[in-house]
Amino acid sequence: MIRTHARPWIGAVLGLWLAQPAPPAVGGEAAAAAAAVPTTGAPAPSDAATAASTLAPAPRVSSPRLYVLDCGTLVYNRPEDYNLKREEVRDSNMGVTCYLVVHPKGLLLFDTGLNDRLVGRPLYENVLEGYGQIKFNTLSGQLADIGVTPASIGYLVLSHFHWDHVGNAGDFARSTWLVYDGDRAEMFSAAARATPWFGQYAALEAAKTVRLRGDYDVFGDGTVMVIATPGHTPGHCSLLVRLRNTGPVVLSGDLYHYAEERELDRMPDEEKTTGTAESRRKVEELLRRQGAQLWIGHSMAFFRSVRKSPAWYD
Repeated sequence: MIRTHARPWIGAVLGLWLAQPAPPAVGGEAAAAAAAVPTTGAPAPSDAATAASTLAPAPRVSSPRLYVLDCGTLVYNRPEDYNLKREEVRDSNMGVTCYLVVHPKGLLLFDTGLNDRLVGRPLYENVLEGYGQIKFNTLSGQLADIGVTPASIGYLVLSHFHWDHVGNAGDFARSTWLVYDGDRAEMFSAAARATPWFGQYAALEAAKTVRLRGDYDVFGDGTVMVIATPGHTPGHCSLLVRLRNTGPVVLSGDLYHYAEERELDRMPDEEKTTGTAESRRKVEELLRRQGAQLWIGHSMAFFRSVRKSPAWYD
């Protein structure tokens, strides 16, 4: 979920999904898939191993690789909710991105997007809190295209618990879930259990869980870091991935929704006192110090231009 209160939905914007994405001005080589036997990820049970045998060969890497997955689109026309005027925003709709990090020591999935059951359903059936939901590809299918099954995902990180980021999270309950206590408490509160989307992540309650404090080095070599960025939610986080050719990249989560928030220094009123301003300053300093790029996953300009799986960045 992007915001926590309902707004009237204003009609769909045509043609969002028609344009073919072009590569952004970033480094790294893209390819359809890497033909190699997987050596990373958690051991899969026999049924998953059987299913995996029918998939494309999984990637094997010597340094981190980042896949961008198309996890849907939100049709929305209320940038005022983010303290932006309509004329200040180039496109008020939002992409929904998920990311797969392939590291020599394992696989990490960052966010799980809109629920796969939305694929093929009309927009008017799926308007939630003022956001129209569109989805053309399943997350599970995109992973299968590169030889990855849910059972092979070693780590799951959710930027936060809102519904547009946790739609398929229950499929990864066999992964080790890296989470901050603030978000975990919200996810399993009485109020959360009563929401229509609770079942999409409920299985995580019994998942192997590492409760984070501060920033966290996932693989112990500094290449994949969970960055604590509370504010949008109590346990919101971003992800820093250091790539050999592309350079360091910070995946924003919902630290920003629109690039114009960053350009014009705007944020929702309710986030002005919850830590978002401090988290943004922290990330901006990280970007400056590391010479890193900031990828705003909800930005439609980013969503249109970024190379999506089965292409990759390394």
